[in-house]
Amino acid sequence: MNFDLFYISPELILALGGILVLIAGVTARRWTTPERLGIFSPEVVSLVVLLAALVPSILLLAEKDVVRGVSQFFYGGEKYGLFAVDGLALFFKIIAIVSTAIVVFLSMDFFREIKFHRGEFYALLVFATLAITSLAASTDLIMIYLSLEFLSITSYILAGYLKQDPKSNEAAVKYFLYGAISAAVMVYGMSILYGLTGTTNIAAIAQTFRAGYVPQELLFLATIFVLVGFGFKIAMVPFHQWSPDTYEGAPTPITAFLSVGSKAAGFAVLVRVLSTGITPDVLNWTPLIIMFSAITMTVGNLIAIPQVNIKRMLAYSSIAQAGYLLLGVASMAYSPLAVPAVLLYIFVYLFMNLGAFAVVTILSARLRSDNISDYAGLIKRAPAAAVCMVIFMLSLAGIPPTAGFVGKLYLFAAAIQSGHTALFWLAVVAIANTVVSAYYYLNVVRTMFFIEAEDTSPISASRPAKLAIWLTTAMTLVVLLYPEPFMKMAHVSASILMGM
Repeated sequence: MNFDLFYISPELILALGGILVLIAGVTARRWTTPERLGIFSPEVVSLVVLLAALVPSILLLAEKDVVRGVSQFFYGGEKYGLFAVDGLALFFKIIAIVSTAIVVFLSMDFFREIKFHRGEFYALLVFATLAITSLAASTDLIMIYLSLEFLSITSYILAGYLKQDPKSNEAAVKYFLYGAISAAVMVYGMSILYGLTGTTNIAAIAQTFRAGYVPQELLFLATIFVLVGFGFKIAMVPFHQWSPDTYEGAPTPITAFLSVGSKAAGFAVLVRVLSTGITPDVLNWTPLIIMFSAITMTVGNLIAIPQVNIKRMLAYSSIAQAGYLLLGVASMAYSPLAVPAVLLYIFVYLFMNLGAFAVVTILSARLRSDNISDYAGLIKRAPAAAVCMVIFMLSLAGIPPTAGFVGKLYLFAAAIQSGHTALFWLAVVAIANTVVSAYYYLNVVRTMFFIEAEDTSPISASRPAKLAIWLTTAMTLVVLLYPEPFMKMAHVSASILMGM
């Protein structure tokens, strides 16, 4: 199909919009403040840019021809392009844009305490969103690498944004060091794939493997190396070591962004590569993903139990959530429900996790602490926030009546329905881990409701933070009460991979 600017309009809007946010940050600095926002303040411009990028993403997802796949940016006589406009890419574009918009609302509350470089902060958020949307659409190893590095560089800067805070500096340095090493290993794996096939396009790689002899040992080694890079992004054990320290030290809105946006980007490229590049008929990677899934969810949940800092607890929770999602990835070769289940759970995870971090952002600024013990008596000091936090904790644990229950049920059903014995036992391990996770999630609830606070003064929140909390709470409940449209969206988005 011919090149069409509308197909890449979300990326164009984000690229130009990031520059506009930078300009707004410089020009509006004199007459706008975090308390008094103007039309041309960086916060407002960021939200307008994100909304402008969201509209064409939704419109494209509604077009059947586009959902089934349109390639862009062909080169050197290649049959396949660098950039795909399909249901999978558009789904993750919507996830990235919506999550960033919520993070912008949280950041407005954050900048009431921090008074410097607002424009640059929001511009970096927009550019990081551009990196995620580009990564979700990448169908070439070179494009995947460039998009990953673009996302990593912006994330490193945002993680270390509090320059005078040693913890923020430590977060950025550790994130950078782990990221640099994992990227180098990933590129080596990509070079092996190129050496085996003579192409960097993932669809052409699969076609080449199907047409001739496949050296299984080299392909397995290349797959392991590539998984190092993807595993770093999704905080998969044993490539998760950066996550707790980075989550604790980074500004809380950025921790929220990394926990959802960066993880979604990693799963977007992981699903695409394993379903259209290194396909199960070429290399049986299911046992490998099963192993990573079991280890990731178990390590994440067990280490989350003794945590006293809520950001570190949510970091290990995020690692465990990656393990649950890997259960769906492992089922892709055997169950048509697998990819839709992964997409639905990521959609649910967006709201329940960002909602939890929205509450943490407010309390971190008001209490000057991230210790779970300081949440004592929150039901009296901030009853609305406490009730919403209960919903988010229950949803993350997968307990009804929340969207997290629907998401996990769908994931477990995909594994059990596959008929694969190892996947069945992995689902059993996941259910056991869900029971374990309830301990530390409900510990937060116990602290808020049943432990008396020394200070009983009420805690207030800004309007943008309240809006973020109410939106995420509403969506966490709506997906449970009326899941059909969201399930349909997940199935439509997965149709390009499932041959529907």
